[in-house]
Amino acid sequence: MMKISKITKNFNKLPLQIILIISFLTPTITLVGLVGYLSIKNSEKIVKEMINNLSQEIATQVVQNLDSYLALPQQISQNNYRLVQGNFLSFDNLQSWEYHLWQQIQDFPNIAFIAVANTNGEYRAGERLNNNIFTINMVSPNNNFTFKSFNTNELGEKTNLYKSLPNKDIREQIWYKKAITQGKQVWSDLHVSYLEPVLLISNLRPIDIDNNGKFEGFLNTTIKLDQLSNFLSSLKLSPSSQVFIVNNQGELIANSTLEIPFNQKDKTLILAQNSDDKLTSFIAKSLKNKISNFAEIKNTEKFIFSLDNDNYFTQVIHYQHYLGLDWFVVVVVPQSDFMKPINATFKVTILILLLALIIAIIISLLTSRWLAKPIQELATASYDLSQGNLTKKIKIQGVKELTNLSHAFNYMAEQLLTSLHALEKVNNELENRVLTRTQQLAEAKDKAEVANQAKSTFLANMSHELRTPLNAILGFAQLMMRSNTLPPQDKEKIGIINRSGEYLLTLINNVLDLAKIEAGKMSLNPQKFDLYRLLDELEDFLRLNAEQKGLQLIFEKHKETPRYLETDSVKLRQVLINLLSNAFKFTQEGGVSLFVKPEKLNLENEPKKINLRFEISDTGSGIEEKQIQELFKPFNQTDTGKNSQEGTGLGLVISRKFIELMGGEITVKSEITVGTTFLFNILANKVDNIPMEKESFVSRVIGLQSQDVASRILVVDDKTVNCQLLSSLLIPIGFAVREAYNGQEALNVWEEWQPHLIFMDMRMPVMDGYEATQAIKSTIKGNATAVIALTASVLEEEKVICLSAGCDDFLRKPFRQQAIFEIIQKHLGVEYIYESDSSFVDHNYDILTTENLMVMSDNWLKEMYSATLILDEDKILNLIREIPPENQNLANSLQELVNNFQLEQITQLIETIIQK
Repeated sequence: MMKISKITKNFNKLPLQIILIISFLTPTITLVGLVGYLSIKNSEKIVKEMINNLSQEIATQVVQNLDSYLALPQQISQNNYRLVQGNFLSFDNLQSWEYHLWQQIQDFPNIAFIAVANTNGEYRAGERLNNNIFTINMVSPNNNFTFKSFNTNELGEKTNLYKSLPNKDIREQIWYKKAITQGKQVWSDLHVSYLEPVLLISNLRPIDIDNNGKFEGFLNTTIKLDQLSNFLSSLKLSPSSQVFIVNNQGELIANSTLEIPFNQKDKTLILAQNSDDKLTSFIAKSLKNKISNFAEIKNTEKFIFSLDNDNYFTQVIHYQHYLGLDWFVVVVVPQSDFMKPINATFKVTILILLLALIIAIIISLLTSRWLAKPIQELATASYDLSQGNLTKKIKIQGVKELTNLSHAFNYMAEQLLTSLHALEKVNNELENRVLTRTQQLAEAKDKAEVANQAKSTFLANMSHELRTPLNAILGFAQLMMRSNTLPPQDKEKIGIINRSGEYLLTLINNVLDLAKIEAGKMSLNPQKFDLYRLLDELEDFLRLNAEQKGLQLIFEKHKETPRYLETDSVKLRQVLINLLSNAFKFTQEGGVSLFVKPEKLNLENEPKKINLRFEISDTGSGIEEKQIQELFKPFNQTDTGKNSQEGTGLGLVISRKFIELMGGEITVKSEITVGTTFLFNILANKVDNIPMEKESFVSRVIGLQSQDVASRILVVDDKTVNCQLLSSLLIPIGFAVREAYNGQEALNVWEEWQPHLIFMDMRMPVMDGYEATQAIKSTIKGNATAVIALTASVLEEEKVICLSAGCDDFLRKPFRQQAIFEIIQKHLGVEYIYESDSSFVDHNYDILTTENLMVMSDNWLKEMYSATLILDEDKILNLIREIPPENQNLANSLQELVNNFQLEQITQLIETIIQK
């Protein structure tokens, strides 16, 4: 349909004259062409039938001629046999046969020679050579079987010797042996004459007068096969047609081309496929490709072969003679010989077609001009009308339809003139409305831009204000973790504080996701994770909140819920926290529940993909039906949410976008005073297992290599706690540290103290970090001081701004201790003293399997199983200490599961061993 539409569209662009010409020419060309085509095809069919019939007729003539040609030798042998029976001639005296044979050869001009031989090896023959030369041939044991041929006179008497050939014992000849072996009249093999280059075949008849099985001799009547070639040459079926005869070995016997069918040097027959004639050779080779040998042809076969863009109709007739001949007559007729008059007719047809085209073009041109002229006048008037000339009138005479069209055009011009005045009035009114509306839209756009800028400023400030205190929390937590005097249980609690702070940092970063969502830059980051662990962490995270409000917290998962998944775990965690936090916010009594259930997707190409459904319910105040539709709009809150004076109305918007990114959707069901249920699903891939996350530990920095001058570091931050954090980290290592609390103080300290490196906060009162950095870097000695920008902003453009202000490097808050040490080493080139923390060594662990646990005794496994069931952590830790040192990896893996509250996994693994 698209192609037809495109052709129609292009056709509409053509002028009328071209369309009319095409309309005339198309049926003419089609009709004449179709008639010519059918005529050619019908002629080809008739020619094919005619060639087949003529070929069959020629083949019949050849067969009849062969029958006649081969019957004469048999008749002569029969007559001579009667003379022997009547005792007119005898095999004992062959000399008496000479005149008789000479006389017979003169009476039969188509006979090559007539001969007689006896069992003693004597031989007599009368032979006709070319140019009607007659000879008497003889072989006798008295002259050592020398073949002698004598010329003869008019009385049949021998005269001078014509040719002599030694060692020609008749009894040793193949044709003699064949006659004696067969014991009956037969045809000899093809052979070449002794006296002249001509192909011969002999009719052999052994003579047993008394019928006692004793042969006295045989009669031989031989014919020349070149007579067959002469006959075939006389059969002119068409100028290029050809007839040839081969035996069942494919050897050439006769050819209408008068080709000599044997090699004149060694007197051997040539194969038809090796013929010097191109057509004979081609047909013979083509027949060989079609049939393995001629013996497959039982009667008559027809073929069509192509050579030089011409078809050759080939008919092969199997000729068999009752005396043993097995020949094949091949009739070849080229189609082109009969297509010449048809091609001439086709040329005439082409001329007629061209004449018809010329006539059609002339008629179409005249007709198109006759019709196009008034239409062009209408077109000109239409153009004038489009230019505003509504008073021009046109008058067309001729075709009735065009005359009516001119009247309609004039009427339309009058109506347009009337309507134009009315439109001018309406247009003035519309222009006033458009102007007013444009002003309103411009004002709305300005307001939207101001609101958008305010939102971006709010998000940036909020991120900065939240990340700044987190810097202190995480920094001091890391410092406390470095302490070697801290008890293990306190160190574990500090670890929990550190992990919670890291998670809170992730939440703060996600606050900015709304801006990314609105800009269309949010993307999915799938990763493999432990769903059970994620749910347990959320349950632990929210349990304190539930206990404070006296609410029940229920986390349930279907038994078929997979443990390990692949999707964006960060976004899933954020969605669950948003929905669960909302549920707690608006629930005063009862509780909050989370239920997880998987649904398998029948996808052949993705067999492990599942649809994971989450249902979060609460027993809160509920949401009115009219407000449910407004839940997922930015900065929109329900009446209950507004009354609570908590939240910004962004959580559900972000949650829905995250869910859609993960291939799902979210719905809400709510009833006033009963509660609310949020239902959502995500698409994820099941995975068999994941490697446990291992903490990355590096050698701890405990000091500086010896230096001539202590490295001086200036810490600039308006928050005292941030300055204390860096001072507490760097001074014990060996650095000289001073503090400043705004940009002006930093300049004063820099002028006085000349620090080697400055950690510069970028947002400060009095003078910010940008201005202070520019002032320092504007001097020659300031270029020798490395300035490291410290900022709580997560915006990427902030890094570009800091570097353009002159800062040498960039670091975001909250930072890790290792990052501080690495950036100092990068810019000052200091060398540290490291100490490997032995407490870290034990934290190397592997994924726990049943094979790992089976190294322990049955009693130990039972005690561990009992302790995990009752959640006796002290007993579990004591059992872990009983593990031998050579199985330290097992102890590390169990300790990691205990630290992460994964006792259920230990229980399940031990159950598997016990059940075995």
